[in-house]
Amino acid sequence: MGTANTFTHLLAKSCEDTENPLFPETLEGHTAQVVESAEIINSFLSDSLLEILPSEISADIWNDALFCAAWLHDIGKANDHFQTMLRNRGMKQGVRHETLGIIIVDMLLADWLYDFWEKYPLWFKAAVLFSISGHHLKFPDKKSRSGILKSEVTFFGAHAQLANTLKMGQQRFNLSPAPELQDIAYSLIDFDELEIKELLLKMRRHYDEEFSNEEKKTIAMLKSTLMCADLAGSALPANNLPVAKWLKEHLGSVFRSDELEKTIKKKLGRNRLKKFQVQVAQSSGKTILLEAGCGAGKTIGAYAWAVRRAKNRKLFFCYPTTATASEGFCNYLHDPGFEALLIHSRVKTDYQLLENMPTKTPVQRELQHIGIEAVDTWPASAIVCTAHTVLGLLQNTRRGLYAWPSLARAVFIFDEIHSFSDLLFAHLLKFLQVFHHAPILLMTATMPPHRKAALEKVCAVRDGLRIISGPPKREQAQRYLLERSTEEDAWIACRRIIETGGKVLWICNTVQRAMNIARLAEDSGLPVQPYHSRYRYRDRLDRQRKVIDGFEPDQPAMLAVTTQVAEMSLDLSADLLITEYAPVPSLIQRLGRLNRFAEEPEQPAPALFLMPENAMPYAQSDGEEALWQGIDAWLDQVADQRAKSQQDLAGAFLALAEKNCSDTEMPYCDWIDDPWISETNKHAIMEPAYTVEIIREEDQGHRPLAEVAIPMPFPRNKNWAWSNKGRYIIAPAGAIQYDPFWGGRYAEQLDFEII
Repeated sequence: MGTANTFTHLLAKSCEDTENPLFPETLEGHTAQVVESAEIINSFLSDSLLEILPSEISADIWNDALFCAAWLHDIGKANDHFQTMLRNRGMKQGVRHETLGIIIVDMLLADWLYDFWEKYPLWFKAAVLFSISGHHLKFPDKKSRSGILKSEVTFFGAHAQLANTLKMGQQRFNLSPAPELQDIAYSLIDFDELEIKELLLKMRRHYDEEFSNEEKKTIAMLKSTLMCADLAGSALPANNLPVAKWLKEHLGSVFRSDELEKTIKKKLGRNRLKKFQVQVAQSSGKTILLEAGCGAGKTIGAYAWAVRRAKNRKLFFCYPTTATASEGFCNYLHDPGFEALLIHSRVKTDYQLLENMPTKTPVQRELQHIGIEAVDTWPASAIVCTAHTVLGLLQNTRRGLYAWPSLARAVFIFDEIHSFSDLLFAHLLKFLQVFHHAPILLMTATMPPHRKAALEKVCAVRDGLRIISGPPKREQAQRYLLERSTEEDAWIACRRIIETGGKVLWICNTVQRAMNIARLAEDSGLPVQPYHSRYRYRDRLDRQRKVIDGFEPDQPAMLAVTTQVAEMSLDLSADLLITEYAPVPSLIQRLGRLNRFAEEPEQPAPALFLMPENAMPYAQSDGEEALWQGIDAWLDQVADQRAKSQQDLAGAFLALAEKNCSDTEMPYCDWIDDPWISETNKHAIMEPAYTVEIIREEDQGHRPLAEVAIPMPFPRNKNWAWSNKGRYIIAPAGAIQYDPFWGGRYAEQLDFEII
């Protein structure tokens, strides 16, 4: 394909005029921009790095490692495959430039850099090599060698512009003059078996055997910082933005004054912080666990905590679902007076559909316009997101990795942690362990003993876990009257409340049962509003609004029939709760929608519990007996015809749960446990879903796909084979019967799983 003389310029990226590229488009120019970006990002992280880096790793060694990684990160682009590909898009590379880069650095430059590496601890060189190989999350190189025009790749060692690139490090580290390299050809036939395999074995052996956990974290941090610098050094010049000026303006957003206090005062109005909220605000220690019932005011307490802890830092407020994240963002950060950001998978759709979403700021519009929304946390002081947005860093998600300059100097609030799946909770534990420097507030209504024990264990390296309880008066108020019931008696109680103008919340465990109950209610002439997950997203938002608004005190009687979506995303207060058996923490959460708002209700409100025909989706048939026994044991304690408080519900659960404690194992996290491999989405942080997002063929072309996607159960028929658009499955016309009021269901003639 050519020698070094074939190409006048070594390019780092595609450009309009390959014979007259702009300086940032060349390998030398791009490297200089990435080095500059790395140094500027590093300057904003310097104070936080003093907390994060182990004491034996000095700031000077870190700075040298970061410069070295930025300097050498794209050296592998000086090859005939990559350079030809940029000039001819039909060209197929035989090897990725990151892979070739570590071969060049570790072998071809070995003699020149030998004395340099020897000055540093062993992890230093590994960190540089891992950063070079992993800065695109495509390592190890899995490129197919088939279809390649040549059986070898030529590294352009003799190119003058490569010599200029090498001079950057020579001058920075006062090295001897770089050797006069020659072009060198590497065989692709035995490439994997010889050079790369030998190097990988050596790299991994050192990593597994000789690096401490803190050194492993340092390596992961270095790679993340390089990824962010590479993105900035590429995207900003491509948009004609000055790298240094732009980064300095956008990375500096942290809380410096009383910005959060204004947010709290605006929310409180004439009210004052409650005693427990003041306790949270004034609490010391790196980890606080706030245990308080639904409606107690945990969120205000959380922002009060952040007033002091977030000074000179950023704030990440992490919710369990997209709905709760959007609701929390709109309720507290609608017009905060500082740069606030909402992040989750459906945020673009929420901005299009929700009336109460705040206007995007000029900075957010700028990032969207120039196409680098991946760095949207950099200029934000407060970020509201789903928990997996933050915890995803541990499994190399791009969103988490590109948020690194913000995560490194942030405080964190995790809400509703009792609702986390076992896998997500395990990642929270890992995050607490890895980010042991960061102030973190955890909030929950009821925490199972084994999870609390796991928190206390991992927080031993974080100066312990301080537990704060909600307001005693509210927690002890006689709020509920629990009773086992039959469906027949539940209908009688429901009609009685409706006839008096009250509000009834009926929660089923499956969509199918919820739809059946709602249709029976409609046939009986009751004012019913169904709400579950199986709607087009735009209709689901409308359904949620209808239910919440319909439960306002000045509105007429209503029966809302829902699924588990009511447990967290509905801020309403019912006069009667009817619920199917579910795991006890879920039942306590459901009860939080009953008699919710009064600090001390005038009288307890009834809650009726129905045993469903099966335990789906909580347990398979072989696990039903244990589930029912646990629920019945709890109901034996609380459904005794006497009024109960939130404290009573939690106390009964904790007493029973202590008998069945089990350890929570730490998950294997690619970011820190295996950074010699750099792949994304290799391990999940959430359990596999039982649904898939489906677009009806009838809805195509009318709205953005995210607005009309319907979460549906996987088809039971193994022979189904529908097309897809990205992550969405396209259902043929007629396959899904849909109504904006009732939701979606598979056509009766199709053999699909219906739950």
